[in-house]
Amino acid sequence: MMRAVVLVDKTNMEVQEVAKPSPKAGEVLIKVVYTALDTALHEVANRTMIPGSLLHNLKVTPLVAGWHFSGIVESIAGGVDNLKVGDAVHGHLQYSSKTEQGTLTDYITVPASECAKIPEGINMDVAAAVTTEALTALQAMRDKGGLSKGKSVLIIAAGGGVGTQAVQIAKVLKAGSVHAVCSTKDVSNATKLGADLVIDRTKKDITKALDAASYDVIFDTTGKYSLMKMRYAMKKGGTFVSTIPNITDYPPFSWIVGIATGKHSKSLMVKCNRQDLELVGEWMKAGMTVPIDSVYDIKDIDDARERQESGKKSGRVVIKVADGW
Repeated sequence: MMRAVVLVDKTNMEVQEVAKPSPKAGEVLIKVVYTALDTALHEVANRTMIPGSLLHNLKVTPLVAGWHFSGIVESIAGGVDNLKVGDAVHGHLQYSSKTEQGTLTDYITVPASECAKIPEGINMDVAAAVTTEALTALQAMRDKGGLSKGKSVLIIAAGGGVGTQAVQIAKVLKAGSVHAVCSTKDVSNATKLGADLVIDRTKKDITKALDAASYDVIFDTTGKYSLMKMRYAMKKGGTFVSTIPNITDYPPFSWIVGIATGKHSKSLMVKCNRQDLELVGEWMKAGMTVPIDSVYDIKDIDDARERQESGKKSGRVVIKVADGW
């Protein structure tokens, strides 16, 4: 048996004893040291159909949430040759209706292909905090948007968790110009992270006041905008990428939009994989920063959740699991 924070209902959580998992072929058993909170917790706790049911299996009992993790490999099943017992690893559980476990617990099992060794010199709290944001930014811009050397990108909400990683990753990918949109309080930080131009959204309506045909890629980390609102600012053949699915992302609507506008709309559901985690690890060693708002022991999970949902945080709310009960 092991301890886990169970989502009793949409507002109440409690620590319960639950069954300790065993790794299957190709998997490793990980003792969780740190996890982190994100907006998915609210959706799953409230059992929302969209997006909650897309992020976790809502029918499983007990319902344990949490996706980010850093921890120590405790045991290995057959078919794993890239990890050994005692390795410090990180990653995140997949955001999927098939996911039945959570990281607000002592142990998790994950495929060895969905975690990576933590680079030497990187603290485990930081390793837990970086995973979903960095991989979302990377996969959205590189894989969905086709961002590469010399291309231009506009990052909307560059002051948020995904946005701060996106600015830094766009620079690493050698984008020709990296423009960031954020609120007044985040302008200075977006500049420090490397944005070539920072646009204060409180002073400029980005749906009307940007230069026409400026960007190869527009990455909306909020899901509040759309290709139709932003197409005027996109180059021909450009791609609008959102973290929230839109009807124009799927056939036949995507074909119609592509033909009518000469531009593309895509959305992303981030997938954890070792190769991308290792790439992000290299960038972290080279100086990529990961903002952490606060660190709470898991025994203080109610306070941590309040902080997460307060709207006042600046960075990731991290949870210490090991020795935190």
